[in-house]
Amino acid sequence: MRKFMQKPLVALNKHLGLWKEAIHHASLLEMARQRVFAAGIIMCVSFVTIAGRLVDVMAIRTSKRNNVVTNTDINPMPRADIYDRNGNILATHLVTASLYANPKVVLNPIDAATKLSALFPDIGYQTILKRLSSGKGFTWLIRHIPPRLQQAVNELGIPGVYLQKDYKRVHPYGALPSHALGYCGIDNEGLSGIEKFFNKELTTSDQPLRLSLDIRVQHIVRDVLINAITEFNAVGANAMVMDIKTGELLAMVSLPDFDPNKISNLRETKAIFNRNTLGVYEPGSIFKIVNSTIALDSGTATPYTLYDASAPYKLGRFKISDFKGQNRELTVTEAFVYSSNIASIKMALQFGIKTQRSYFKRLGVMQPTHLEIPEVSSPLIPSIWKEPTLITASYGYGISITPLQTLSIVGTIINDGIAIQPTLLYKSDEERAQLIQTNAQTKRVISSKTSHMVREMLRLVATHGGSRKANVDGYEVMGKTGTVYQKEGRGYNKNMRTTSFVGAFPLSDPQYIVMVMLDDPKANKETYHYAAAGWNAAPTGGRLIEKIAPILGIHPIQEKTPIRYVHSLDGHPSANDPIIMKTSHTQ
Repeated sequence: MRKFMQKPLVALNKHLGLWKEAIHHASLLEMARQRVFAAGIIMCVSFVTIAGRLVDVMAIRTSKRNNVVTNTDINPMPRADIYDRNGNILATHLVTASLYANPKVVLNPIDAATKLSALFPDIGYQTILKRLSSGKGFTWLIRHIPPRLQQAVNELGIPGVYLQKDYKRVHPYGALPSHALGYCGIDNEGLSGIEKFFNKELTTSDQPLRLSLDIRVQHIVRDVLINAITEFNAVGANAMVMDIKTGELLAMVSLPDFDPNKISNLRETKAIFNRNTLGVYEPGSIFKIVNSTIALDSGTATPYTLYDASAPYKLGRFKISDFKGQNRELTVTEAFVYSSNIASIKMALQFGIKTQRSYFKRLGVMQPTHLEIPEVSSPLIPSIWKEPTLITASYGYGISITPLQTLSIVGTIINDGIAIQPTLLYKSDEERAQLIQTNAQTKRVISSKTSHMVREMLRLVATHGGSRKANVDGYEVMGKTGTVYQKEGRGYNKNMRTTSFVGAFPLSDPQYIVMVMLDDPKANKETYHYAAAGWNAAPTGGRLIEKIAPILGIHPIQEKTPIRYVHSLDGHPSANDPIIMKTSHTQ
């Protein structure tokens, strides 16, 4: 029985063993299948991750980078050109290329920086390496590189380093019109002058901008000022030439100046300061033009009204005297020609504070003069206007205005009393005619009679007074000088002066007005050791007029000196001379 039972048990065990072995093999097979499946999933995930990374780097980030370059760093179109009044190009653009990188794609920043720094030693290895190692999706490396270096960069074939089409603003005349034009930054955004004022128009339109500047006149003015700085050892100088009828500025020069094509560290220099529009200065004796105009136009005086200038005027503890005074009674005309402070004070005291302030507002003394550049300063006017201000303002102290304001104010007085608005924009013949007609109807500030009287007095200053060195035969020059001590702390430095000259021509039909200013000119043997404006600013203005008048189409004529006011200007008045005839306005 036992034997009989053992055989089935052996068979059963054998079958159980085979079954267990089958189960074991099935388990191993299932495990293998699971591992293969898991490995497949891992491989798929890895593939998707790598693919996503490639898409991110090559597509998405590149797209974002390109958007940054197109919309922010590079204008969609180049800036429009700028011309002078005669069609000469003052500002244009060059098509260039700029080098940028995607540091996320650069495989070996150290190797790339080494190769690039060999081509661009001015940028330097460390700077380039820092940019390539920034981890950003985009960074500029070098802007506006020349064609030969563009080719060299391409030949390097560095992954992640690319060239981008770019535009570079260029000013063909360099420093010559720099303060009027201004300059642009590395991204072609206007940062000063016309470039900044019209930045939107220049970047959104391809229509060129035409200015009133005449580059020929600009060149002459700059040369004359450079020579004056050398001759009189001045710190700096500035000058303007303006069309009296339209206010168009044909020249505006401020020295020292700058080259707008070289903008690195430009903001750290004083050369970008525009003395014509940003500088505010006490105008000195030039303001006697305004003072005499007020006296004549308000009716408180005539050209023959006498004022006693025989003794200094006392203002508190101060005594105000005349430079080379005549020490006698002076008519308004004589006081103007001899530039008498004493007579000017007495004129102002006669017409008073209210009248003075009223004319100052009408003539544009109290507010900044508009011009199409952002660098325009406001005048410095006392907040309290009492008798001391009335007195000092009469001879050009106590208030400070820009040379542009002075030019505009005097131009208005000479322009038949019709206010003019300075501009840097060109006026066509049609626009010019319309502007002159409109101004004559709407912008009269003083009477035509007053304007003619002041013009004749200004002519006498150029023939008999302190502006004689500005007189140019044949051009009927009118002019007035001003000399002021420069401020230092709360007082004045008697060894430092600002000298100026404002002049117009011709007397018979005034067309152009010029202003010249010298910063701290020095006396020399040729000036007989004088440093006043009559010895430096006046001759500088005369040289300027002599050179630009023929270019501007002003032909010399046979001059006739006004005889109504000149009889007593030799310093020896006659009792029967009408110029010293006493009137009811005698002071």
